[in-house]
Amino acid sequence: MKWLVWLLLLLNLGLLAYFNQDRFLPATPQLKQAEINPEKITVLNQKQIDALPKKAVEVAAPPPPAVTCIEWGIFSTASIANAQSAIASLSLQATVKEQTSQEAKRFWVYKPPLKTIEEAQAKAEELKALGVEELFVVQEPKWKNAISFGVFEDEKLALKLLQELKAKGVKDAVKAVRNQGKGHASLLLNKLTDTDVAALRRLNPEFPQTELKEVSCP
Repeated sequence: MKWLVWLLLLLNLGLLAYFNQDRFLPATPQLKQAEINPEKITVLNQKQIDALPKKAVEVAAPPPPAVTCIEWGIFSTASIANAQSAIASLSLQATVKEQTSQEAKRFWVYKPPLKTIEEAQAKAEELKALGVEELFVVQEPKWKNAISFGVFEDEKLALKLLQELKAKGVKDAVKAVRNQGKGHASLLLNKLTDTDVAALRRLNPEFPQTELKEVSCP
């Protein structure tokens, strides 16, 4: 019977410990919910908002603008002065590069001069209707009212253009060698923006014996 007494004693101790565990074990910390006091809420005006410290934002540096270098030529002694004046009007600077007679040789594809500027302009419109996009009416005295299709350093490119024109129905286009006589030179323009290059292309028709060629920048 002693074992029954011990069993009952242990059972009573267990029940006592279970119902009084909060006295023997450390209490679990209770998280107290933060109280919200509406009367302590303040609405900030724009000036106070602007005065708040701001997190620095890293701004990526813009990429450097693309630049192009152009060689414009070939010019005679007489015509290069006019070209330099035209370049100066665009606030650009150019370096003169002397050329040998062989280097100055260019191949010109063109339609021979018409009698009047009106006839030349009318013919230019007809050619555009045939799909010829690159052309302009020459105003240089010696070749006044001719229609220029392109000037090339490489004769193969001139022949290719001539074939393309004939395929479009331009029957009277011709190819000829254009040398500028004595005093051959070209103009080198460095670090041009796209806007500068576009302005040069608008000038080029005033000098039909020349071409604009992109070259490596120094």
